[in-house]
Amino acid sequence: MTFCINAYKALRYTNSGDAMLCCKSELWLDDSDGNKTNIEHQNFSQALNGKTATEIRNSLDNGIRHANCKKCWEEEDAGLPSKRILDNDRAIDYWGEEFLNDKIVEPTIVELNLGTECNLKCRICGPWSSSRWVKEHFNIFHHDKSKEGFKEYMKDIKYYQGNWKESSPVWNNIEEGISSLKQVDFYGGEPFMVKKNWELLQKGIELGYSSEQVLHFNTNGTFFIPEHIEILKQYKKVLISLSIDDIEKRFEYERSGAVWKEVSDNIQKFYDLSKEMTNIDVSVCVTVNSLNVYYLPEVFNYLDDMGMHYYVNFLHGPPYYNIRNIRESIKTKIKHKYDSSLVKENSRENLSRVMNFMVGHISTQAPWEEFLKYTKEKDQYRNENFANVFSEWNRIINENN
Repeated sequence: MTFCINAYKALRYTNSGDAMLCCKSELWLDDSDGNKTNIEHQNFSQALNGKTATEIRNSLDNGIRHANCKKCWEEEDAGLPSKRILDNDRAIDYWGEEFLNDKIVEPTIVELNLGTECNLKCRICGPWSSSRWVKEHFNIFHHDKSKEGFKEYMKDIKYYQGNWKESSPVWNNIEEGISSLKQVDFYGGEPFMVKKNWELLQKGIELGYSSEQVLHFNTNGTFFIPEHIEILKQYKKVLISLSIDDIEKRFEYERSGAVWKEVSDNIQKFYDLSKEMTNIDVSVCVTVNSLNVYYLPEVFNYLDDMGMHYYVNFLHGPPYYNIRNIRESIKTKIKHKYDSSLVKENSRENLSRVMNFMVGHISTQAPWEEFLKYTKEKDQYRNENFANVFSEWNRIINENN
């Protein structure tokens, strides 16, 4: 089976305002004339009824694994529940089998990445998602350091950032279609920092459609704002995913700008909120990558001890952070640690999923060498020290390098 609810009902707008079917997609969407769609110029329906979206739907309906969905096929081949499978199941849970199978093409599940404004500079991120990354990415990754090179680089940055000013027509296109959506996913940047976002949600309450909508937020956990919480309480259902990839000093290293004590306090506040409000569910999204993969048992135990539900998300790119590209001899060491770790049954299953994904690809030299290279360069730029913070993981790497 290759059917996916996202091919019929979903859109993802990136920080630039360009459209895809979902966050795992490989291809940009166009309109019926073949023009690349952007929320600044085309509405939801134009993107979902364009040439590319139609081609993907037709392929999936005929049992063909379309290349757009490569990441899901990789996860499913590793025996993992892909986004396609999870979203199909979620559609049934929320809206029933009839909604899943009606084959009506209509945008009802939309993800909005509302620009790149962010307060953190996470290691696995870049200027395409965080404004804090702009200077560092140029200094480390850009080959042409001249004034002209910087000007060309800033053109890319302007594209990444999109046009999310309050006067931008993007908000008219969003407001035009948002009242008919069943689910709205908010990403960033950091969505809790976007003022216009909260104005939209307040309007949803005033116009009366909030009681029928599901909201989903992916947030870095640095904000717990009572005024925002009061707005969320008025919606039918709210899913809050906290991006927590590690704990304590390792967390602060991986998510530069965050303070673990403050974030851990907010995790507890969100957890308490989910117990207080039946319409608000809180979980943790653990994005598995080459930095945190060795310490997942500790992360899972921390979350299990506080009773927090979590799920794993696999980072596919950039390749040097993809755990499938870790050196083969080091993968064996990771497996040994997982096998000897004391974790609960659910966490044992998640560790098994991580291993299945990691060993499903024979690594090559280049991505792993890039991981070592860029870790060192970012350490030098930030005056940080991977070896001090990840001492055991660093020892394993050096012994098998």
